[in-house]
Amino acid sequence: MKHIKLWLLTVALLSGAQVSFSQTPNDSTELIEPGILYVEPLFEYPIAPEELSGFTEKCDWLAENFWNPLDIKNKDAVDQNKLNDAFKVYATTCQYATKDKVTSAIDKLMKSLQKNPILLFQMTKAAEENVYGPRAEFWIDELYAHILSSALANKKFPNGKRAKYELQLKQLENSMIGKTPARFDFVRANGESAQYFPMATPTIIIFGDPECDECRMGKLRMQSNVEFSKAVAAGKINVLFIIPDAESGWQDKIADFPQNWTVGASETVADIYDIREVPEIYVIDSDGKVVNKHIGVVNAMSTALSLINK
Repeated sequence: MKHIKLWLLTVALLSGAQVSFSQTPNDSTELIEPGILYVEPLFEYPIAPEELSGFTEKCDWLAENFWNPLDIKNKDAVDQNKLNDAFKVYATTCQYATKDKVTSAIDKLMKSLQKNPILLFQMTKAAEENVYGPRAEFWIDELYAHILSSALANKKFPNGKRAKYELQLKQLENSMIGKTPARFDFVRANGESAQYFPMATPTIIIFGDPECDECRMGKLRMQSNVEFSKAVAAGKINVLFIIPDAESGWQDKIADFPQNWTVGASETVADIYDIREVPEIYVIDSDGKVVNKHIGVVNAMSTALSLINK
């Protein structure tokens, strides 16, 4: 995936990105080799001025000026596949641009779309495809949440599409990196009701399925890591394993889980937290803030240990 991102960024910076990749063929795409499609650009992608020598400067310029050639006033629907690929190039640039520049650029873009609800919705779909959805090569939660917030604030956003995006926004806002995550209710194996809330002890929350291969492997890695296991046993790190929307009999499947972990099931957490993959792992620091998410077990352990070894 990384070589595709670098290719897209290089093309965007140096040649105007005359070609791009798509995963869904349609009338505007042409297969050039297995798995790679040529997509006719929606518009001529801008090239950063040569006088901008710095890499970040070029990315900042593209973040601010990329959509200038797009005909915002045209109220007809554009080719969604072409828009998706344009957003892919744009999102790749935004990864390396200054945060403030990206925020102001998105504000400008979304404001310009206020009177064009068709393109507003299509832009939201393009953002979902490229920085949030299952086919996205990379997730940029803060960028997507900002786009959703702006789009949903527009009264002309299609009512029939609102519920889906409102839920996504709520989930992101409830569990964003740098923010205090929302509380959620769960049930322990013994039937006791409980509630998670951020506390002073660094915490790893694993939303998973005890029968999934990656979850089982992750559990074994955490149990076999001596330093991490000692920290958990000493109460320096908390570990929660929560099963969203668990099926009946889940209690029997967690019999071999460590006794010093908090294990349970929740019928509501999937509507509260951003859980896009299994397992979905969060690390919460002693200030009760999310410091990392969408990570693997090894990264989660390393992050948690770094929090107690400062």
